[in-house]
Amino acid sequence: MTVEPFAGETVRSLYRRLAERNAIPSGELWTAIRHAQLKLPLKTTPEAAPHLVEQLAGLPPGHLDGRPQDRLFVRCAHAAWQYNPCPICAPLPAPATMCRRCTRGQTVEVRTRSGAVCARHHRWHYASADDDLTGQNAHLHAERFLTGTLWQRGLALNTGELELATELLGFRHTAGPQHAQPGILDGRFREYYPKAVQVTALLTEPWAERFLTNIRLGRLPVAVLVAAVVTAVDTHSRHQLATLRESFRAYDRETLITLDRTVRLRHGRSPGLDEFGTKILAIASRVRGTFLRHADARRPPTHHEHAESSRAS
Repeated sequence: MTVEPFAGETVRSLYRRLAERNAIPSGELWTAIRHAQLKLPLKTTPEAAPHLVEQLAGLPPGHLDGRPQDRLFVRCAHAAWQYNPCPICAPLPAPATMCRRCTRGQTVEVRTRSGAVCARHHRWHYASADDDLTGQNAHLHAERFLTGTLWQRGLALNTGELELATELLGFRHTAGPQHAQPGILDGRFREYYPKAVQVTALLTEPWAERFLTNIRLGRLPVAVLVAAVVTAVDTHSRHQLATLRESFRAYDRETLITLDRTVRLRHGRSPGLDEFGTKILAIASRVRGTFLRHADARRPPTHHEHAESSRAS
């Protein structure tokens, strides 16, 4: 018996549901598949045989290669180095679980243009959760902004920026040294989701990108900028949010900051950071690298690399 695939469903997810539907242990099904392709690994790895999984599910060849509209935007030569969902260079987003209301209670993994919130059912579905968000409009707005504006900058749920933004917001609310692991999202993610999206949005705007790209400024101005952005978002300061874009100017090795007062910060001089700013200073290199990652241009893959990427998708 076959199952109805969901849009953007991963090979692994469809394979698992096929095995469950037919009451066959996934290992036994993989053994049967290996009889048709002896070169497949012994370990159950459906991603290594997507076209065979397509056949088992009664799907046309290429169905599991990923939909063009789900690809992240990248800068590449095929669009004159402008952001675009290039079918050759643009990757699919990392696998994520769907809303269980949309899947009628099934656990389904997809690679689609989506975040952590189901706008249709107002549910938080990150990491297989199923939590009600009725009345929490900030989460719905953040979801739309993520899958709209941020997606077109090449940012998605698991590209690293939201994880770091959540970590930075946590710095403001926790005293003492921090030892968070990069890429790890804990229970704070749902709480901070709207703010994390807003912090990420501000720090990947062109003005912030130009500031972070200027490596002649050193780590201190980066810490001051990021601390100001996170604080403005976290405190809902309309004044600071309105003036942030005009408050940081870089002149060679000097930074002019005009938030509450005018400060000229030269390379190598301390701006008198508070505890929050000091925490950011300690990870300034990672902050700069993460929030500039989306600006990297993509080298068009070779024919072999493109074929391997398509099979993995």
